[in-house]
Amino acid sequence: MASHLKMIISVELVGIDGVSQRCEIAKVDRSLDGARLNNFGLSLEEAKDIQRRLQQELTQFQTDQAAQRDRKCQDCNRRRSVHDSRYRTIHSLFGSCHVRVPRWCRCACGSTARLGTGCVETLLNGRATPELERIQAELGSRLSFREAARVLDIFVPATRPHNHRTVSNRLGKVADQIEKWDVAGPYRISRAGKSPVSVFIDGAYIRAVPGYQSRHFEIAMGRVVAQGRAPRQFAGAPNIATGKHDIVRAAMRAQGWLPGRDVTVFSDGEVGLQSIVLSATRQPVTHILDWFHLSMRLRHIEQAWEGIRHLQNLDVYLQSVAVHVPRLRYLLWSGYVREASEAVKQMLGQLDQHLGFHDAPGKLRRLYELINNLGTYLGQNAASIVNYCRRYWSGQPISSSPAESVANSLVNARMNKKRQMRWTPIGAHRVLQVRAAVADGRLKQAKLDLAA
Repeated sequence: MASHLKMIISVELVGIDGVSQRCEIAKVDRSLDGARLNNFGLSLEEAKDIQRRLQQELTQFQTDQAAQRDRKCQDCNRRRSVHDSRYRTIHSLFGSCHVRVPRWCRCACGSTARLGTGCVETLLNGRATPELERIQAELGSRLSFREAARVLDIFVPATRPHNHRTVSNRLGKVADQIEKWDVAGPYRISRAGKSPVSVFIDGAYIRAVPGYQSRHFEIAMGRVVAQGRAPRQFAGAPNIATGKHDIVRAAMRAQGWLPGRDVTVFSDGEVGLQSIVLSATRQPVTHILDWFHLSMRLRHIEQAWEGIRHLQNLDVYLQSVAVHVPRLRYLLWSGYVREASEAVKQMLGQLDQHLGFHDAPGKLRRLYELINNLGTYLGQNAASIVNYCRRYWSGQPISSSPAESVANSLVNARMNKKRQMRWTPIGAHRVLQVRAAVADGRLKQAKLDLAA
């Protein structure tokens, strides 16, 4: 009994005239004698070779059918003669396609072909398919450019290895198209009625390339949340033609925001971040100080106090400070800013009156500095401190943790942490645009004119 298997893979092509033709793509041979699991099905290299050959046959068939339609003169409907043929190379996700494109002679009626109207010219408008450019952009945003090129070499059939510079250039092309599509997007009517739009914004620093005006530059990123819609992420770098406020405005507009609708901003209190949202909305906004940053300052004071509370001979002044330290958290959690500021002033005054303050150990001076910094922080952000307790129990946000998660997913995972990379503002901006679109699922939905 024969133990040799032969599998023939072919494709049947049917043209616009109804005539079909069959083309053999590949042959796969297998033997049942000594067969193992590694012989089960197609191997990666065999699958890549079949995909490449199939893509070549399909693209050449498409080109031939489009050329036959272009052969007829648009003025007199006569069939034009073939002048010669040229080869075009189109890079696709399943390999580079070398297609033969005929060129036609001038028609006997004297008319010439109109530019931009032929089927072949429309079909082969570009050097790479939009799908390949989107895949390269997504991999380039998730991985380093060299690593993205290596991943493509493993899974994508290609006649030569992918170039990391090509991945970088096509990511920039996709990012520019995403930004153009987002900024030019129309207002979308919200399904949430009059509920406010929440903007969670934060900043992060990444290392700049040598020769830039500073060693680091700041990235503004965050998330726009509206009821009835999936959250929208945004990020922007400085010194870019499209300003940070334009990026924020496009994200808010996509979430159903209209001029005049209430906007609530959550940040760590930095004035620059608030001004970005103000420039985007061109109207007053409600700013809420992030509870996490406020709580961390209280935590530092509590830890410093725990380090000195067990010292001997605490006089009446330090005992009075001990009363206010646990009370501060309750006051600020409930939104009593005035009472908290008064408690801070009393603690500073009591520490100043301490007989041994000027000769006190470093722990006591550290406590004084932390309380003094908290008083300054409260004075700068008094209008942004709300009743966090009421908002928390009513299910409303009280911190900018969504912006912190965006910083980790967009910036730190690709640009900071253990990745010793340096960036230009335009390069970082483009990577962030693609990463945000990938995270939101907008890259697959975007109608991008990538092939043009």
